[in-house]
Amino acid sequence: MSESHPSPERPHLLDHEGRIARLEGIVEQIDVRLGRIETKIDANDAKIDATREVLEGKIDRLYHWVIPLQITTILAIAGLAFKAFSG
Repeated sequence: MSESHPSPERPHLLDHEGRIARLEGIVEQIDVRLGRIETKIDANDAKIDATREVLEGKIDRLYHWVIPLQITTILAIAGLAFKAFSG
């Protein structure tokens, strides 16, 4: 009995074995592709985290300039208003 030619009693065996082998190959390809996708997602997460840290640093530096500038502007307006109404 040859495996390349199924016996008349069991013609379905080779057909199922071939299908199973094909499905196993497909599953292996899916596993490899999912691994690549996970790697790319991890790399993008790292880039996003790095960008977020840079932006947070810039926002902090700008925030430290904006608050004193606002206080100075409010004091200047209050001084001008006081001078205009008192004199």
